[in-house]
Amino acid sequence: MTCANGHDNPDGQYFCGECGDLLEAGAVICLAGHANPDTRRFCGDCGAPLVAPPGLVPATSTARWSVDPTGRHQCRYWDGVRWTRHVADGGTLGVDRESRRPESWVALIAGLITVALLAGAGADIWVQLSRDATKPSAATTSSTSTTSSTPPTETASSSATPAPAAPRPAAVASPCQPGTGDGVAADGSPTFCERLADTDTYLWSLSPGDIPMPDVGQGGNPAVGVCMAQTGRTEADCLEYLQPAQ
Repeated sequence: MTCANGHDNPDGQYFCGECGDLLEAGAVICLAGHANPDTRRFCGDCGAPLVAPPGLVPATSTARWSVDPTGRHQCRYWDGVRWTRHVADGGTLGVDRESRRPESWVALIAGLITVALLAGAGADIWVQLSRDATKPSAATTSSTSTTSSTPPTETASSSATPAPAAPRPAAVASPCQPGTGDGVAADGSPTFCERLADTDTYLWSLSPGDIPMPDVGQGGNPAVGVCMAQTGRTEADCLEYLQPAQ
């Protein structure tokens, strides 16, 4: 016999030994790959069924016998759309009595898990809303109780006492006026309005007491020198740091 590609093969073969081409167009291949004449109902090598179950019309051209995905039987018939209940074992056709398919169990378990997750999320939302709803009433009750229990004289006394003034923001080495109180640097460090030694200039300093005159050279800016000495910045950084304050 000669295949479509021109290779010669001995009689009785279903496939070409050179290219694997099917030699007999009417041959039927079982699920294990064995070739059989189209007149057979079962494979002569492994017993797998070759034709559709009696009385069943395939839904599409992809209908076939295949390995049973449930593992309960040797073969199960796929009608082109879904797995059927028709099975085969060792050349014997039958009907699977267990109609529930494995994917049904998977879908059921997935549905139960989804419902449980949604129920848990709903419960969390309800608890959170309940807590939010009780917060204003609790705060109002506490405020009312505090107001009613405070004597009038104590309320008047507390309202007459002014609150201490917050420290003013002050850049280190920037000018200040004596007697203005303490300040606070950008990093939260306390600052003090102190006199630059041997001058009438007052600058914000990180330590109380006269500020030592820095060595800035002839014509240098003492404030830049103080900034460099107290903050560790470079001269360029201090010039930019003090620019807004000046």
